[in-house]
Amino acid sequence: MKHDSLLIERPTARPLAVRTAWGVVTAICWGLYAYLWLPLLTLILWLFGVHTAVTELYLRNNQVEPFMLIVLPLVALGVAALLTGWAELNRARFRNRERRSATPDATAAEVADTLGATPVVASALRSGKITVVSMDDKARPLAAAHRHPPSGKAEPAPRAAAAPLDQDAVRDCR
Repeated sequence: MKHDSLLIERPTARPLAVRTAWGVVTAICWGLYAYLWLPLLTLILWLFGVHTAVTELYLRNNQVEPFMLIVLPLVALGVAALLTGWAELNRARFRNRERRSATPDATAAEVADTLGATPVVASALRSGKITVVSMDDKARPLAAAHRHPPSGKAEPAPRAAAAPLDQDAVRDCR
């Protein structure tokens, strides 16, 4: 498979203006998508009686209650500002800090015990990034061959790391 140049593996390598422009385009598309769902949302709200609540709060006796008309949107804006502020505070607190502890690597003996493989095959499994594994009928690894990531050049022949097969184990699998 060829390398796809359209796939961005490091978005921080893109210029800030380009990332910002694509962020604005994404926000506009999500806004349009949400706008298309408004008729269904209106129907659901109407079925749950929200229309009655709006009538009681805002439109009782055909007059608008100015206090409710001003206070409720201000409360909503305050809550949004509070949540945004909290998120920004946490982002500043935890910037450039790894919050997860590193998982220790499994030893070759642990890999061999878990998979039922020989130590040579387990060592080969741990050492490669891309590995093709040959298995027997009981899904036990018999051999491991390393492959290199595609670079546009002809791929070299895989290096195989296989242990001598135990003929009794092979007979048991048949």
